[in-house]
Amino acid sequence: MVKIIKKYFYCVILAVALCRTAEAVTNDPGYFLSWEQKKELMGLGRIQDAQGTWYDVWICPGYVPPASYAKESFSAACGNFGEYFHANKYQSLRAGSAACFDWALNDCGLGFTLKGIPRAWSSSFSKASERAERRVFGWWLAYPWAFFESSVESAFRAALGTAGSVGGVASGLVVVPAYHALDSAVAGVWNLGVNTIVIPTVGITWNTVVSPPLALIGQKPAKSRVDGFWVTVVNTGRPPEQRQLTKEEVQLFSEWGLLLLKETHPYAAQREQVEKAAEVKREELYKEIRAAQTQANQAKMALTEEEHAHIRDVISTNGMAAAFQAPGFNPVFGYECEQAIRRSLTQKNIPETEILKIIMLLRTYQSPAVMSRESVRKKTDPLQRSAEIIEKSAEDTFR
Repeated sequence: MVKIIKKYFYCVILAVALCRTAEAVTNDPGYFLSWEQKKELMGLGRIQDAQGTWYDVWICPGYVPPASYAKESFSAACGNFGEYFHANKYQSLRAGSAACFDWALNDCGLGFTLKGIPRAWSSSFSKASERAERRVFGWWLAYPWAFFESSVESAFRAALGTAGSVGGVASGLVVVPAYHALDSAVAGVWNLGVNTIVIPTVGITWNTVVSPPLALIGQKPAKSRVDGFWVTVVNTGRPPEQRQLTKEEVQLFSEWGLLLLKETHPYAAQREQVEKAAEVKREELYKEIRAAQTQANQAKMALTEEEHAHIRDVISTNGMAAAFQAPGFNPVFGYECEQAIRRSLTQKNIPETEILKIIMLLRTYQSPAVMSRESVRKKTDPLQRSAEIIEKSAEDTFR
């Protein structure tokens, strides 16, 4: 392996020597790259033709770009470590910790726990009082059941609220400060170690391996030989690298930016006012839409209940309903039944749209025998009711 590397570098040295001796020949418009183009390829990873068009060779990083990247990364690393000496970092830390404390104390501690527990007891015992006043069957169990529901919800809210409060306080005291203490250091170490040293070193090493052979045997670029991937056209008549601004030019740009900020401030303030007015209008419209949707849902539910009551009246007065409740008549309304009904209606020349409506109505009401049965709630027990209470209480944490 060492012998192969030595032979390769001997070839590179030979190639450089041949380039120097053939400089007078290769400077003319021929097939191979001129000496200037060879320097451009090895230095910049790009080649410029006689018309000023630059061609970027994807696999040739050049020597200048990795060095520039290392310089920029070093500046970025200095900026990362310099964040420890700016007030913005500690303002962000204070804001993040304050948000954690607010969530822990106000949302979890005050809202979910301290206010939620009395609200749970009040709601449960209000319902118990109503049942006792109406003397509902088993009313004497209303208050014990309310005590059971309130105890379950209180225990859940106390446990979850305490855990949330402790977690929020811990995040405000430990997690957020630790993050802000380490994020700049980690970014600085990455920029300094990887982006400043490792990546440029690899790029320069690879450029030393690949660019000299390509500079020796590579042909002059042309737009007809550009594939858009391996070789791409950069621009025409412009250098590939932008020069560094002078202090005077930086100062001029800075002053011009301050002037632009001053002159555009009134327009920015007006745009902000317009956006705030639009936000208020959108919120009003959203409230109207939600109110209209709620009203529509209530109206539809009322119509559905009225429709169910009407169908029950029809069942009680229509002679056809008696056939469904005859002894031994208990058909199963499933897929095969639907298909048979569909075929029967099709033979009667009923339109397809009407058939779909009929099928949907049959799925809803099925037979009079089914509709005549009064629906009952699913049975419960303390365990199932506890799960329902916890599930309902947990919704408060995501509001």
